Amino acid sequence: MGQEAKDWLGTLAALAEGDRRALDEITNVITGYLARFRAYQIRDSWDDVIQEVLVALIRSHRSGAIRDARAFVSYTGMVTRSKLADHGRRASRPGAADPVGDPELAEAGRDPSTTPPPPQTDELVDLEQALDRLPERQRAVVYHIYIEGRAYQEAADLLGMPLGTLKRMQSQGLKALRELLL
Repeated sequence: MGQEAKDWLGTLAALAEGDRRALDEITNVITGYLARFRAYQIRDSWDDVIQEVLVALIRSHRSGAIRDARAFVSYTGMVTRSKLADHGRRASRPGAADPVGDPELAEAGRDPSTTPPPPQTDELVDLEQALDRLPERQRAVVYHIYIEGRAYQEAADLLGMPLGTLKRMQSQGLKALRELLL
């Protein structure tokens, strides 16, 4: 028998209210992605990355950007990858302030008369919407290769398609994403 779908939107709402169990459940998802991304070299910084992801998820939930509970896990993966990349950029500039990763620092250092305000759109939301617009097979291939980090053959086996078809779907999916995001 099939397993019931997890109510991730309810879990996010509970997290926003301070529910410890919700925090543990979502932290487990984030930690799974950190392990999948093989971020072991920064294991001592995982708590910082997890906190950044949690804050981003709560903000996205409150703004209505996360509308479909089925997309929550992959969305969390995209946010985790983004925050991991931010951490890597900050680590490559020791001692440097990170106005991009710290909105308060960005606001404090910005002269409104000379600097345009930061963009109001969330790139991850744009990416999620673009992914949602892909045909199902292309979306599945892009998801398994880039979000799940699966090898081509593993993804092909999982999706029940020949390797050549998977690579064609990947190429078409990436081309469509580029067009949708431009």
